[in-house]
Amino acid sequence: MSKFPKPREVYDYRPIIHFTPPSNWINDPNGMVYLNGKYHLFYQHFPLAPHWGPMHWGHAVSEDLLHWKHLPIALYPDELGCIFSGSCVYDEENLSGLGTEEKPPLLAIFTHHSMDGSHTEQQGLAYSTDYEHFEKYYGNPIIPNPGQKDFRDPKVFWNPVRRCYSLVLAAGDHVEFYASHNLKDWEKTGEFKAGEHGLKGVCECPDCFPLPVAGTQCVPAENPVSASAAAASPVKEKWVLVISMILPREEIGKNNDVYDRMSHITQYYIGEFDGNTFRDTEMADTPLLLDYGTDNYAAVTFQNLDEKVMIGWADNWDYANFAPSDTSGFRGKMTLARKMHLVPTKEGYRVAFSFEGLDELRTHAFPLLPGENRLRSQCFGLKVNVAGPGSIVLKNQRGEMLAIRVTASEIIVDRTNAGQDDFSESYALPAYGRTHAPRPATAKDSLHCKARPEAVSEMEIILDKCILEVLADDGLLPITASVYPSKPYEKICIAGDLKAEYYCVH
Repeated sequence: MSKFPKPREVYDYRPIIHFTPPSNWINDPNGMVYLNGKYHLFYQHFPLAPHWGPMHWGHAVSEDLLHWKHLPIALYPDELGCIFSGSCVYDEENLSGLGTEEKPPLLAIFTHHSMDGSHTEQQGLAYSTDYEHFEKYYGNPIIPNPGQKDFRDPKVFWNPVRRCYSLVLAAGDHVEFYASHNLKDWEKTGEFKAGEHGLKGVCECPDCFPLPVAGTQCVPAENPVSASAAAASPVKEKWVLVISMILPREEIGKNNDVYDRMSHITQYYIGEFDGNTFRDTEMADTPLLLDYGTDNYAAVTFQNLDEKVMIGWADNWDYANFAPSDTSGFRGKMTLARKMHLVPTKEGYRVAFSFEGLDELRTHAFPLLPGENRLRSQCFGLKVNVAGPGSIVLKNQRGEMLAIRVTASEIIVDRTNAGQDDFSESYALPAYGRTHAPRPATAKDSLHCKARPEAVSEMEIILDKCILEVLADDGLLPITASVYPSKPYEKICIAGDLKAEYYCVH
């Protein structure tokens, strides 16, 4: 790659249904909460330039998770530091005393990251009774730094064992759990170290929550742990712990596989929460990845929502600061909202995803013929029945191609010739450009215990200008990738044992 990228034409990469800031930089989603019929999305934001800088909390709301209204910046840096990631909780019973019975407060619990050179991280609190304008709590910090370099990203959740609130935060190579009855005074209750199974490194942006397990009667008898759990109850729940990871430099690319090719990746564990800490009961042989692609990091779930719905930052730290933008200078985007499901497989329990908010758009889907079809939009969805090997390839007049290929063992997303790549050496690497997601052994089975033909699974694909999202094998294989075609894709080619239906997402 040339050290000095060649000039390129201005192309409008701003997505239509993926969240982007009004201008300039965003990264992690923060404080997501559902309240009075609206989804609130806060996010890491530097409002002064299209690159990372002292962090603020941006704020937007939506009624459908597709179209967002921008609100004023919620949190600004102060004397304790800039505002790193965290979460919001709707204090409906006013346990904190920071609201009233008529106006329960929305609490933002976040990390203050000092800007005095020490980089000290400690947890702060702010509150709002109009759910738009926030006041910092006079007693900050509510969890002082105990002497750790990395101590950030608190995620609050209800603790059904202690009947209080808990939070999980990242603390170097592990996460720590705290509990509180008033959301202001917190006591440490436990720790969980990443890497005993899965990936090790520096933890970031954890999340912890229960998910119901349905259809456990389909767990095969050869998995005695899962089979015995299934026999205990036809419907039960397990806890999921999500941790975004910064891999040690010496581990990146060590095994030349999808698990270690990048500096930042997000994994999850499945197990139990005893009220004090999380315990990994699945003990998976390979890391359980939240997304196999290059562009989904720091994903967390909405609070105060019955279902578990997740949004992640749809970019990559290795090249996000240099990615192509538009004339407004926006840089950064979020994934679509994904509803989470816990399903039994032959390997054990696994998380599967489905796109949330697209039901009405899907009703207008129509079938595409095998072979080459004219593509009329850069923002569309595909519903795909997978009965065997095949491919879906997008092409433009410059010979650029974006390919999704299905084999018996892998789902492959290939963007190595999909468009512009001269803005970053990392983005241009073949290891980043070609994702090989290993298909589970159950890909030929009825993963969700549905009656359906042998070897058929479902895949859904969304392309929204510069972001591709793929949920393959009934949502068990999520793949997210940024793409920057120099001209719009004009043709879509369907080959093999795939049947695709097309719908617009405008």
